[in-house]
Amino acid sequence: MQFSHLIGGVLAMLAVPLILLMYLWKQKYQQRQVPSLFLWEKVLLQTKSQQPWQKLRKNLLMFLQIAAAVLLAFALAGPYIVGKTQVRDYVLALDCSLSMQATDVVDSRFQAAVADMEALVQNAVPGASFSLVMLTDAPYLAASGTGEKETILRLLQQAKPTAGSVDWADAKSLLEAEQETLGGEVVLYTDGYGNLGNFSATEQVYCGNGENTAITLLSHTEQQDGRYVLSRLHHYGTAAAEKSVTLYVDGVAYDMQNIMVQPGMDSDVVFRGVPLDAKELEVRLSPEDALAADDARFAGIGLAQQRRVLLVSEGNLFLEKALSLLDGVALYRMEPTEAEALQGYDLYVFDGVLPQDLPTDGYLLLLDPPTGNAVVQTEETRAFTDPVRGVTGSGLENTEEVSFVLQKGHPLSAAWGSAFLQSEGETLGLYGQWQGRKTAVLGLDLHDSDFPLQTEFPIVWYRLLEWYFPEEAAGISQAMSGDAVTVALQPATQMAQVTMPDGKEIAIAPPFPAKTLTETTTTGIYVLTETDADGTISRTPFGVNAKTEPESDLSLYGEQTETETGETKTILAGRSIRVWILLLLLAFVLAEWRVNCREH
Repeated sequence: MQFSHLIGGVLAMLAVPLILLMYLWKQKYQQRQVPSLFLWEKVLLQTKSQQPWQKLRKNLLMFLQIAAAVLLAFALAGPYIVGKTQVRDYVLALDCSLSMQATDVVDSRFQAAVADMEALVQNAVPGASFSLVMLTDAPYLAASGTGEKETILRLLQQAKPTAGSVDWADAKSLLEAEQETLGGEVVLYTDGYGNLGNFSATEQVYCGNGENTAITLLSHTEQQDGRYVLSRLHHYGTAAAEKSVTLYVDGVAYDMQNIMVQPGMDSDVVFRGVPLDAKELEVRLSPEDALAADDARFAGIGLAQQRRVLLVSEGNLFLEKALSLLDGVALYRMEPTEAEALQGYDLYVFDGVLPQDLPTDGYLLLLDPPTGNAVVQTEETRAFTDPVRGVTGSGLENTEEVSFVLQKGHPLSAAWGSAFLQSEGETLGLYGQWQGRKTAVLGLDLHDSDFPLQTEFPIVWYRLLEWYFPEEAAGISQAMSGDAVTVALQPATQMAQVTMPDGKEIAIAPPFPAKTLTETTTTGIYVLTETDADGTISRTPFGVNAKTEPESDLSLYGEQTETETGETKTILAGRSIRVWILLLLLAFVLAEWRVNCREH
C-alpha cells in the first residue's frame, strides 16, 4: 500500500493521543444532595479523589473512537494500491466550424459536443493520455499526449466556434500524425459523417436538420441615381418562409424589404439610391433561424482615387498611349535629363533609364533597365528565337495567353520577384516587393518586339496597374472568416494598422511589406488606418463574412460506418482504496454512536 498525501495522514493520527488523554484525565464531579450514602459506599471506596490522573481502564467506547480516528487518518493520507490496469488513450477532435453554432440541438451543436467531450475526459480511467485537435480553416494541435485532465477540460472551456469551415485534408493529416505518435482512439465531434474519408475514427455527430436561411452575397455598384446594393439569400429549409432584409449604411438602418424565400432557391433583394459617399454596408436577416451567424453580411466601400503616374522616357508612344488609356490614371511625362529629385507620384515608370537616386515614395515600373542597377540583376543582351509567353499561375490574371516575338532582351533574376513573362527558360518579366515597394521589371525594349501590336498588350498594363492599385483603396472590400487578408497600402503610407470589430488594433506596417492579417475569425467591419509622413490619416473599411458554403446547410450528410476502436495499453496504475476506508469509518462511527446510546 502507498499513500499520495502521507503528511495529512500523519497529522490526523495526532487525534489518537488526544482521545487517550481525555480518558486518562480525572473526571470532575458535581456536588449533589442525596438522601443516603449507603448504596454509594463501595463506589466511594474505589475512588481516588486525591489523584488528578486515573488508571486507563478497558472502555469499548474509547476503542471505537480510536479506531475511527485511525481510519480517518488513513483516508486523509490517500491510500492506494499499485497494480496493472488496461487504459485507452484518446485523440479528441472538435469541429469548430460555422455550422456547429446551429441551435437545432440543445444549447447548440458545439456546446453539446463540448459537454460530451468533458464527460469522456472526466470518466476516463486514470493513466489515460489525451491529445486535443481543434478543427478550423487551419487545424491545430491544442494539446498533445497529456495525462492532465484539468488541462484538457480548461482548453475545452476556452474553445469557441468560428464563422469559417474546416480544412479536412489538413485535419486528416494532423490526426493521422497524432494517432501515430500517441496511439489510442481518434474521436471526432462534428455534425456530419465521412469528413475524414477512409481514416478510421469514432464519429460523434450532432445534427437536428434545422431550418436555415443564409445571406450568401453582398455586392454594390455605382449608378447615376446612387449606389445599388444587391443582397442574395439562399433558403436551406424544407418549407417556404417570410424574411425581412434590413440594409444598414454606416451603422444606421437605411431600408428594409420583406421577401418570401422558397426551399432550395436563391432570392435577390436590391436596394437603390444608397448614398455614393457611404463607407460601410451591412445586411441583416430576421427573424433569426437555427443558425444566426449567417444572418448578416458586411462590406466596405473604398473611395476611388486618381493615381499620379510619371513616365520617364526618351520617347515611347506605345507605352505612353497604353498608360494614358487606363482608368483612374493621371499620366505625366518627363525626359530622363529632367529626372532629378523626383517626388509626389504614385507610380514611377522608367523606360530604358534609371536615375542614380531613386525616388523614396511611390511604386516602380522598369523597362529595359541598365545593367548593374541596384534593383534587379540583368544579364547581357541576347537574341531570342522562341516567342515570349505568359507564365501560367503567375498571379496576374489573363496574362497566360500573352505571346509575342522578341528580337533581343535582357534575362532577369531577383529573389524578391515572381516571373510573369518567359522565353527559352529565361525570365523577361517579373514583379514583387523590392525593399517593401511594389516593383515590376521588363527586360526588353518594346521597340525590339511586336508586343505593342498584340491584343494582350493593353491587358498586361491593365493587370499590372490593377496589382499596383486595386480597385478598392485597401485592395479588398470583403473577405471570408478564417482567410488570410493582404491589403494594398498607398505608396505614401508610413504606418498602418487594422482595427477589428471588437476594437482590437493590429499593427501591420512597418516593417514593409505589410504583414498579412490572419486574425479574421470574427465577422464584421474591419477598418484599415494608414498614416503618411505628413501625418495625414486615411481610413478604409472592409467586411469579413461567414463562410456560408457549405456550412449553412444544416441537413445531415454522410452515413455512419463501423470503425475500429482504439488500442488499449497496460500500465502500472494506483487504485485508490479511500472509498472503502471511508465506508469502514462510517461503520465504526455508527457502532460508537450505538454504544454511546446504550451507556446513557
